[in-house]
Amino acid sequence: RFANFDDFLDKVDAACCNKRLVESLIKAGAFDSLGETRRSLLNDHTEAIDECLHTKRNEAIGQFDLFGDADDGARAPFRRERRGIAEWDKAALLGYEREMLGLYVSDHPLFGIEHILAAARDCPIAALTSGEDRPDGSVVIVGGLLTSVQRKVTRRGDAWAIAVLEDLEGAIEVMLFPAVYQQCATQLAEDTVVLIRGRVDRREDAPKLVAMELTVPDLADGPRGPVIVTLAANRCTPPVVDRLKEVLAAHPGSCEVHLRLLSGARTTVLRLDERMRVSPSPSLMGDLKALLGAACLGG
Repeated sequence: RFANFDDFLDKVDAACCNKRLVESLIKAGAFDSLGETRRSLLNDHTEAIDECLHTKRNEAIGQFDLFGDADDGARAPFRRERRGIAEWDKAALLGYEREMLGLYVSDHPLFGIEHILAAARDCPIAALTSGEDRPDGSVVIVGGLLTSVQRKVTRRGDAWAIAVLEDLEGAIEVMLFPAVYQQCATQLAEDTVVLIRGRVDRREDAPKLVAMELTVPDLADGPRGPVIVTLAANRCTPPVVDRLKEVLAAHPGSCEVHLRLLSGARTTVLRLDERMRVSPSPSLMGDLKALLGAACLGG
């Protein structure tokens, strides 16, 4: 195990101190456990590698540090002063992560806004891709993240696109033909959260969606119904309840909160006091998940 980033550079073989390789590891989050932000390491890694390689080369030809141990030729571990820099915002952090790994690992852009998409859609994407509940030709509204956009041109010179829409349960290919494409071209970009109304196409093995309309939801909006927090009854202890009250109080609003307690096959739903009404923002959903786990909003 490495104590920090400099310790990593110091201990690995010089051949592993490749700038592009290390940059990719930083963006992917490989050094997250070492106590420095990805942004800080990316800002400094080229100079750190140059300095460390210089030390390793001198060591290889016997030019040890003047202050090293004269008896055994040992040198002091490589260390470099580094100015801490605040981390990138969530979008940039996850963008680099997906660029390097092809998927999100540390977080997901849709975490915290599931309730907004659920309120606006007809069904999750998995309902289209894993079952026949929505027959060929049916019109549905789905929501999620555009993870791929390929812009194309017809023989007549009209622009259109093929996109991949992904939610937390699945992904589907979306066809945006010229008439629809012209209406939403400026909103059609990777990593954009969108709602798409379209027609289900099951003529091939993998279902597709032929877009009829694309809109960008207001992510500040909340659901019309109550926020339902699900919790195992044996976890409903005074410390947890007190912390839950603090989280709810930090997000005041007009939306009711229902506490759904699970005890074996028995479920009890409690409507919390009017003073515990909240604004169902992504920040609130994130705080609830941090306190109670991701499943707390699944009810």
